[in-house]
Amino acid sequence: MSMQDIQTNDLVRDEYGNHYLVVGTTEDEGRLKNIQVSNLWYEQAFRENFDDAAAGKPVGIQLQDKVNAYIEETERMERPIYGIRDLMVNRIDVYAVDVTKPHPNSVL
Repeated sequence: MSMQDIQTNDLVRDEYGNHYLVVGTTEDEGRLKNIQVSNLWYEQAFRENFDDAAAGKPVGIQLQDKVNAYIEETERMERPIYGIRDLMVNRIDVYAVDVTKPHPNSVL
């Protein structure tokens, strides 16, 4: 699959094995110019409910299960997991979201 086919909710992996969720893309004249990514753990923390915490299952374990399930589902759906270095070699800029600002899905 071409790097130009990257979609929101696709995964990017860095050289250390960390996974990032594509949360935005920008095109210029029909070509993908950059993507915005957010750490998959961070994103899952704002997307999921952790009902088992009251039952004694730590939130961290629940979060890890959900992250692993998302990666497995991506592979099952045969979506590629893009390498961050490959994106840069193909002149697609990669920007990370600012985690010091409120998450768009957070409820205040």
